[in-house]
Amino acid sequence: MAGADAVYGGGLKFGARAYARNFTSEELICAIDHAHLLDRRFYLTVNTAAKNVEIPELYEHILPLYEAGLDAVIVQDAGVIALIKECFPDMPVHASTQMAITGKEGVLLLKDMGISRVVPARELILDELKMIHESTGMELECFIHGALCYSYSGKCLFSSLAGGRSGNRGRCAQPCRLPYDGSYILSARDIMTIEILPELIKAGISSFKIEGRMKPKEYVAAVTGIYRKYIDMFLAGEKEYKTDKADIELLDSLYTRSGHCTGYYHEKNGKDMITVGRPSYDTQDKQLYEKLYDVYTGDEKRICISGRVTAHKGEPLCVYVSDGRSKITEYGSMVEGAKTHPLSEDDIRKQLIKTGDTVFGFEDLYIDADDDIFIPVSELNKVRRQALLSLKKEILAAYKRNNAKLLESDDMHTDVEISCRQYINCHIDDLSLLDGVLKYSFIDSVTVNAVSLSDKRKVESISDRIHKSGKKMILSLPAIIRDQYFDRNPLVCSLINNNTVDGILADNYESLYFVGKSEFNGLLISDLHLYVLNDQAARMLNSLGADIITYSPEANKKELANLNAGRGEFILYGRLPMMISAQCTQKTTGACLKDNGISYIKDRLGNEFPCVRTCSECHNTILNCVPQMIIPDDLPRSFKPFSYRLHFTVERGDEAFKVLDFYEAVFDGLRPERPDIKHTLGHLKRGVE
Repeated sequence: MAGADAVYGGGLKFGARAYARNFTSEELICAIDHAHLLDRRFYLTVNTAAKNVEIPELYEHILPLYEAGLDAVIVQDAGVIALIKECFPDMPVHASTQMAITGKEGVLLLKDMGISRVVPARELILDELKMIHESTGMELECFIHGALCYSYSGKCLFSSLAGGRSGNRGRCAQPCRLPYDGSYILSARDIMTIEILPELIKAGISSFKIEGRMKPKEYVAAVTGIYRKYIDMFLAGEKEYKTDKADIELLDSLYTRSGHCTGYYHEKNGKDMITVGRPSYDTQDKQLYEKLYDVYTGDEKRICISGRVTAHKGEPLCVYVSDGRSKITEYGSMVEGAKTHPLSEDDIRKQLIKTGDTVFGFEDLYIDADDDIFIPVSELNKVRRQALLSLKKEILAAYKRNNAKLLESDDMHTDVEISCRQYINCHIDDLSLLDGVLKYSFIDSVTVNAVSLSDKRKVESISDRIHKSGKKMILSLPAIIRDQYFDRNPLVCSLINNNTVDGILADNYESLYFVGKSEFNGLLISDLHLYVLNDQAARMLNSLGADIITYSPEANKKELANLNAGRGEFILYGRLPMMISAQCTQKTTGACLKDNGISYIKDRLGNEFPCVRTCSECHNTILNCVPQMIIPDDLPRSFKPFSYRLHFTVERGDEAFKVLDFYEAVFDGLRPERPDIKHTLGHLKRGVE
């Protein structure tokens, strides 16, 4: 395994690389056994969002692997976490980077859920990782080499909305590698951290992860072997950590996009992390790969064992073998005296060390035999084979399980409170729309962004105006919570703890945890990036404090009709977020403006995408080039959400009010024509694979 302590592998479904070759169930079991024989670990990738109809299939997929001793699963979907915790009680669960964990609050919430290891967002810098580890005690696993996503993983819908291939379903078409405004401003360089490994270890990162699931085995072996060398070098306590120039050059020659960078460990973003000029990998040297594979794998497939053979006349042949973990003794037939040619110790050794295509190889073999004995060669081979087979079974038996629980049908949320009409929530990113929005009587609540609330007086004014109009005020927390957001935002904390607002819209696990631990007693709504494509996900989010979930925009009509998710909110109107990134298109192409403004980028087809800068929290949101515009009649008749959302992002004045006039007529029971605005029905018809 080229020095790896563990390997992640995916089945034919449910992993984040659906277009990779992946493994059959039988191959996965063989891989698990092989890893265990080598005293290594094998983890299963289940880091995609699962649909309702797939939950039974997922259970059947995991069951034989669990029983075979699978060491852990890596997960994105809250519903999959619920499934595993309910049905596979001894299975360690790792939180995927697809969960976009960015703060100590999110880690603490996952810890409460029973997660044993977290792969945080790749955007975190070393100081943040160190703080998270020290304040939570959680095992952290971080990427040290390979490709980077432009978006926070798990917060990207670009491939999904642009072409129906969802990154949340392992089918990303990588639109970030295409040109925008004539250059590759969304294409991130690969990372290489070999020169800063000591800093990563000192920060408390306990597991290093090499991205390589769509790469050749030779690449994976070479990169793993080089990193193993330097990790061991540092841990051995050598006075000076120094990398070899030849190793750096070698890593730079193996699958690199315009050279490497060190990722986000030292900087929050930067043009030097973007390829800009071209997105593709450099030409690869196949002969070099083959040579490296031999160098870094060698004969490591052999497990060193010790053995002892006892062969005395009138006693059964006895063969003892041990790998240091397990001990096996096998007996053969009675040893006879030699009539013509006695068997020598070398003759016995010659047969016993023939371990063939097994994973075993004798490190030492002691032979205690009489001088004048005869044992058929076939008998020696038979006892050797049986001893090695028994040793293999004994080693693997320690990993096997038989305590899986049956998957029971999920009849949660059968009684859903539905009023005479659905509740209408209007989310505005631009506060200049507020007074106009308040004039519409069909709107029940107004959601405003926390990043737009700068002082107490402004908040009080907004709150008074909303409440005097007979509507409720919902506070939308930032899509990304990091840099100890709640510690440095006392105004937001006071709004929550003093129940100044009527509801909170939370788009991450950090916010769910903080609000859940606060004195807040209003509505808590989980937003669209806390994906709900299955009933178990809704149940898990409810258990984490969410009163209302937001239906995933990746569900089609049939999938929505089959969801039994309790109180849910459906987004009727709005430009959906395609990406949320720590990078900034403005900074990449110009200079940082620190203005919470909006710029635009164009794809090769002329589509224009708004890029909303949230400079106070240092992230960009790339919105869809057109808004989603759906009416209740477009939805399945059996689908009855608790509330609907209208979300205005870059719309200004007349455009926003034209849309509101349309929906006012819709909810008055009329059948108005849709406004002359280019729009989409999202995934209602096609859905995602």
